Amino acid sequence: MGILTGHSGDPAPEPDRITFEQTPDELARIYDLPSGEVAVVVPAKMTVLRSGILITDVAMMTPWEDWPLDLWDPLEGSHYPDVIAELCHFPPTVLNPWLQRNVPLRPRQMEGVIIAHGYISVPPECHDETLIAVKLLLTDKRRDQLSFEFGVRMDRSVMRKCERRQRERCEFARTMGKGLFEPKGGQPAARKSVSPEEVIKQSRAGPGHGATCDARTPETKLVEPEVL
Repeated sequence: MGILTGHSGDPAPEPDRITFEQTPDELARIYDLPSGEVAVVVPAKMTVLRSGILITDVAMMTPWEDWPLDLWDPLEGSHYPDVIAELCHFPPTVLNPWLQRNVPLRPRQMEGVIIAHGYISVPPECHDETLIAVKLLLTDKRRDQLSFEFGVRMDRSVMRKCERRQRERCEFARTMGKGLFEPKGGQPAARKSVSPEEVIKQSRAGPGHGATCDARTPETKLVEPEVL
């Protein structure tokens, strides 16, 4: 896929300056993430056929809301390792920097992934593996807009993984809160009563009778710094 589209009534942009084709042997996904966040991962081949094209604005659009998704900086976001884990080529070549450098592109052909994320509401009827059309919108310095459409599959595996981690943390906290030093059965251990006569007898029979038992701690050896 990676179909170039346009707006009726607008001057036709030059379709041969830059193209994007969806890579068929990789999985394109839209991930439902915690806190209302989504991430789109599109493996694609970028072909720049003419020098001088300068991308000034880029966004990814979903069919549900008019609010665009931003390209994702790989160094940001705790869920980034999860959304790239299923890619065939690891670590992937991320094409985002080539669309955000704000410098003219030179003729080249590169394969990699486009990754976008943002906060939108995913309709509940979109189950796993539902095919969804997303669009990559590019605006160049001449204010021409190029639109490339990709097909991605709905994926909630990261959401389920995060929910499982949360349950495990809650279970661990609940277990720690019980008190690990209680005897089995939850009943306090019964103290054995000792008569005064037995205390005197054990004291006289023990070694070092009359000596004082001090609690000694290991000595700390201080090393003075050398004077240069």
